[in-house]
Parts: sequence; structure tokens; C-alpha cells
Amino acid sequence: MEIKTEITGIILAGGENQRMGQNKALITWRGKRLIDWVYDAIKPLCERIIISANEDNNLYPEASVVFDRYHKIGPVAGIEAGLSSSNTELNIIVSCDTPMLTTAFFQYMISQSRDFEVSIPEHEGINEPIIGIYKRSVLPRFQDAISRGLFKPPSIIKSCKFQEVAIQKNMNFYHPDLFLNMNKPEDLKTE
Repeated sequence: MEIKTEITGIILAGGENQRMGQNKALITWRGKRLIDWVYDAIKPLCERIIISANEDNNLYPEASVVFDRYHKIGPVAGIEAGLSSSNTELNIIVSCDTPMLTTAFFQYMISQSRDFEVSIPEHEGINEPIIGIYKRSVLPRFQDAISRGLFKPPSIIKSCKFQEVAIQKNMNFYHPDLFLNMNKPEDLKTE
């Protein structure tokens, strides 16, 4: 089922890649680049996709590439850049190094977002602040936090009307590696 109604997908692919030692987005895992897994999961749901990156690597000609306006402050800069470039109120935010997320997962997150400004998944007591549904209306809060030297997404999210959406093992899209995150070379050995 395709939604594609006024939803922008924002893929965060502009990290420093210190732990991985190379651009995570372009690393091949199970026959696809990491960014391809994420792109393919959100594409059916989004009318536009923005890639927040450090360089214009022309990954997808149909996607918009934006660059962080603030450097060396982590994913908050990518969120700010993506939301600044979005022209829709509803936005999927996802990091490029989470290859096991599925379209069904994002459909569920969208269905649960309702009147919340930020909806992030929670599983087994862990929340995922760099995966979720963000309304563009939170952009001023991110810009204000950056101007005050606050760079941690969880702190900024708490200043918004936010919710943690419980992701449980009995959900039809659930699998144990749903939130697998590729940060270090040894993570690539996960099969």
C-alpha cells in the first residue's frame, strides 16, 4: 500500500563515520548499500525524499541532497537541514545505517503520529530518537536548541509534544533485528 500523501522522507547520511571508518551510507551489506535499504523502505510512502549528506554524491537523481548548515554537532544538524528543506508538515526521519526497517513499520508509525509533533519508536525499554515521524512545525525548536549549544535530539524532542510508540514482538512487521544499527565494521558481519 502506497501512501505518498504529503509526506517527505529525510535520510540522515551526513555523519562523520568515525567508528565505521568510511561513509556508512555507501557500504554494501547483503548485496545493497546501507542507504538503499532505508530508501527502499520509505520510498513507497513519500512524495519526496531528502538526503542530508556531507557531499553531493548523486545517490539518487530523484532525491534532493541538502547539506548541514551546522557542522560537527551530530544528527541534530541533519534533522534541522532536512526539516528546513521539507515542504510538508509530516516527515519521516531515519538514519542511513538502519537497514532492517520496513515500509510496514513506517506505515504503522505514520498511523500512530496523529496530533503529536514527534513520534519515535520504543522497544524493550529503548527509544530511537533518530527514527520517527517529525512534524515540520518543530523546526524552530531545533534551530533554537542549536543556537543555544544544545545538540542532543532526545533533549530537543522532550521540548515538543512527543510520544514513544511501543513496538512489540507480536506486531506483523516485527523481527528481532528491526532496529539493527550499523556503526562499526563488526556490525556488518550480522547475518
